[in-house]
Order: sequence, then structure tokens, then C-alpha cells
Amino acid sequence: MSGRELAGLAPAERAAFYSPVPTQMVSNGEFNPLPQSPAQRQVEARLVEIAEAQGHRLGLGRRGFLRSSSGMAAAFLAMNEVFGPLFEVGSAEAAEPEAAAARSDALRNQFIFDDQLHFVRDDYPFEGLTDLAKYAAEHWNPAMPDDHVGLGLERYRFEKFLQEVYLDSDTSVGLLSGAPFDDPKNSFLTNDQIKQAAQTVNGIAGTRRLLFHSLFTPKQPGWMEEVDRCIAEVRPTSWKGYTIGDPLSPRTTGYPWRLDDEALMYPFYEKAVRAGSP
Repeated sequence: MSGRELAGLAPAERAAFYSPVPTQMVSNGEFNPLPQSPAQRQVEARLVEIAEAQGHRLGLGRRGFLRSSSGMAAAFLAMNEVFGPLFEVGSAEAAEPEAAAARSDALRNQFIFDDQLHFVRDDYPFEGLTDLAKYAAEHWNPAMPDDHVGLGLERYRFEKFLQEVYLDSDTSVGLLSGAPFDDPKNSFLTNDQIKQAAQTVNGIAGTRRLLFHSLFTPKQPGWMEEVDRCIAEVRPTSWKGYTIGDPLSPRTTGYPWRLDDEALMYPFYEKAVRAGSP
């Protein structure tokens, strides 16, 4: 995004309404979000009404109520009222924490697919990545610094990935991805390491619990040769690329590209389709 675009925006933690489900478009910095629509404003207003009424009844402030499972149910109720019956949720779940807990317990065995997972290799050098955990500890989970892992790079490595995705969450199947950096030493994992991780997880599980991307990096030296090698040797489930180039410095990347660049990209698309890995 340009400086002019950024100047017209504010961070979501300051500008957006605190809701279990966003009530306006939120950008990750790769695109300029659309303004809040009238229907989204209506959802937000209705959610405030429900939260204040039910929160008061339960002895909770609005924000405390919205942090609860009943608050999540209230968000879906508000959307149903504005957009129609899209979500299967009952008013009892928004009114009674016990009902919300019972619903959650009843869904504990549902199939959950996480379509973008990351961890970093053991020798990963870029300490700047730790800012993500520091931000999370400051804004979302103050207990994070107190566990045995701390906020360093070890939090992002394979052992913690395995624990948090397959032991501490309800994830059924995941898709391991990566990120292309201008400087290859900052890449989380190589394409071969991504495949090795999938083979390790699936070997432990005895079934296919982890799918995986291969990275493609248009304009970087030898990028199409690496595509050919991955098709022949790595055989990914699917592919991952960033049109912004380096994800942490998109305004200074040396390798921006467009999806509709026929000369650059269409030969890659054709190879991916022929290989059966779209």
C-alpha cells in the first residue's frame, strides 16, 4: 500500500469495533480495505445491543461478554438478523454460557482444515519475527511469556508447531506453507524442508494430516527452474506466491509481480495445471 493509502487508515486495534467477528473489512496491509457498509454498521449496532443486554444480565461488561462463547454466538445472531439465516445458532447460546459450552462440546469432533500454517527451521536467523509473539502477548494473551518456551524464535519451531496444531487445537488436517523473501536466508523453510515436515507429520499420524505448498518466486533468479524441480521431485499439494514480493518489506521488494502478467505467469500456470497441482 502507498503512503497516501496508509495515511487514510488506522490500525484495527484502534479503529475497529471489538467483536468476535469483524464488522468491517480489515486489511493485512496488502490491499486497501473497503469502507464499512450500511449492513455491516447494522450488524455492529445490533451486536452492541445484544452484548449490553446479555452482559448486564450476566454481570459482565460489553467487552467481557464479547470475549465469551456467548459473545461469539451473539455475533452470528446479529449477522443472521441482517443478512438472513446463514448461520446455525440459537438465541440460548447468546444468553446462557452453559448452552454455548454445550454447543462447543457437541462440535468437538467436527472436521477442521487449517489452510495456511507456518513454522521456521531450527537455524532460522531473523529475530524480527519475534515481534509477532511480543505483539500477541501484549494484546491477546498475557500468559504467553510465562510458559517454558517464552517469546523467542523457539516458539516458531517444529516442536511447538506440532504441539499447538495437533495436540492443543481441534485441527484435523493442515496445509503447511512458507513465505518468499528477497533474501533467501530469511525464508521460513525451503521447499524440500516443507515436504519433509509433511512426511514427518503424516508418518507419525499414520494418515494424511498435513498437506503442503511449494513456493514459487516470480522474477527471482532461477525461479522457473525451481518450479520444474518441484514438479519433478517435490510434488506439492499446491503452490504459494506473494505478488508483493518480500512480505515484510513490500514497498522495497525487488520482485513485485502481477497475477495477470501473461508473459511472466501464464507459463507457470500451465505447468502447474499439467502437473495436477493447481
